[in-house]
Amino acid sequence: MNAERELARIGIKLDGIDHSGCGVVPVRRCGDMLFVSASYPADKTRGRVGADLTEEEGYEAARMCATSMLAILKDYLGDLDKIEEWVKVLGLVNSGGCFDRMPKVINGFSDVIVSAFGAKGRHARSAMGTANHESGYAVAVDAIVRIKS
Repeated sequence: MNAERELARIGIKLDGIDHSGCGVVPVRRCGDMLFVSASYPADKTRGRVGADLTEEEGYEAARMCATSMLAILKDYLGDLDKIEEWVKVLGLVNSGGCFDRMPKVINGFSDVIVSAFGAKGRHARSAMGTANHESGYAVAVDAIVRIKS
C-alpha cells in the first residue's frame, strides 16, 4: 500500500513545512521509533468542541491534524512508506460545556491514518478533553510511529 497514493485518493494533499520556530523539534528519533510532537489542524481551526464547534467540526479538525502530521513525517522521512506501523496516538480535544465524545472527534485523525496505511495504521490511542490548547486550536494530536530499519 502506498500511503501518499491513498491520501490523494481520499483528497488529501500534503503541504510543505515551516522550519522556523523555537527549540522544540517536530520529530525525535529513538532507534526505530519516531516521537512526533503535537500537530494542530492544518486549517488552523480554533474553538471549543461542544461550545463553539460541533462534534463534526471537531472531527474535521482532527482530520486536519492528520494532514499536518503526515506533512511533518514526509518532510522528516522523505517518504511515508518508510513508516512500518503506527504505535500510539494521543488526541486532545479543546472541549467546552459538557462535551464528552472526544473519541468520536479523534476518529477524524485515526480514520485518515488507517485509510492511508491500512493495517499498519491501526494504533493504540487515548482521546481526552482539555480546557484549552495553544492558540485555542480545537484539537492537538501527537504520535509514536515505528519506521523500517
